Amino acid sequence: MNKQPLYDLPENLDELEPERRVTVVCVTNQFQCDRIIKAGRVMADLSNTALNVISVANPGRDQDPAALQHLFDVTKENGGSMSILYELDPAKAIIRYLKENKTSYVLTGMPENENSILYQIWEKFTHITFLTVTPEGELQEAGRARSLQAAN
Repeated sequence: MNKQPLYDLPENLDELEPERRVTVVCVTNQFQCDRIIKAGRVMADLSNTALNVISVANPGRDQDPAALQHLFDVTKENGGSMSILYELDPAKAIIRYLKENKTSYVLTGMPENENSILYQIWEKFTHITFLTVTPEGELQEAGRARSLQAAN
């Protein structure tokens, strides 16, 4: 009698685990963005999420390869993965990335001015918690960052 298995299970049982939610860190090609990656690692640990770091690059502009390498190294040291997204419209690229991944948290630097694309991104999602990281490395909720920017 030839017994057939009731279920066709994958050989790698890790494939059965649901896709893990992620903490996304948005960086530019600047050395000081490493503080945002380190804060992202803390948030990923606290929330039991994976750490993904993204940087959006304009395909027609030169990037700082030393800064990008530094950010890749810091990401790797902190157990994350880093992607560079080439797009003319950074807001569109980030919004698409957040939609395509199971994003729980997003960490960014502080918006430079009232026209920052960060405000546009924050308004698109109600199910994601957005946090900013000050130059000193402190975390703030995105709404608080906006009120601080308006006060200045």
